[in-house]
Amino acid sequence: MTMTQRSPVDGVDDPQEVLGLLRRQDSLYAKLESFADRQRTLVTADDVGPLLTVLADRQRLAGELAEISQRLGPVRQRWSTYRTSLTRPQLDEAERLLDGAADRLNRVIACDEQDARVLSVRREAVARALQVSHSAGEAMQAYQQNAQRTGRLDCTDEVQ
Repeated sequence: MTMTQRSPVDGVDDPQEVLGLLRRQDSLYAKLESFADRQRTLVTADDVGPLLTVLADRQRLAGELAEISQRLGPVRQRWSTYRTSLTRPQLDEAERLLDGAADRLNRVIACDEQDARVLSVRREAVARALQVSHSAGEAMQAYQQNAQRTGRLDCTDEVQ
């Protein structure tokens, strides 16, 4: 392997390439955050069709972010020494991008946790409604069985 060739396992090393990946990562996190905001609106509105589309888009972004993370892995593992090879402006930009990515990711996680709580409450409400419906159905079935056994649907004419 020559000096200009790298195996995919080596990841990246050139500061401009690293910064390019960090910029791309920042852009993807911005999209992910906008999808999380859209998801919140759809969860609140209980709009399942578009929600599934947003979730698919988020999955695609997660795949792209995983690829970038894998490529940046070696740099991340040796960040304390790698950062000394950057110029001051490069280091400032890298740190700004890394901090921004962490902030965006924290906001996405917070949105997702809130959406999970909303969906959990909704699921519990549906479960309670189904239980009430099931109990009402059992009561109706008992009335019907009694009516079939006695041949009468009500007992209003018994009191006289």
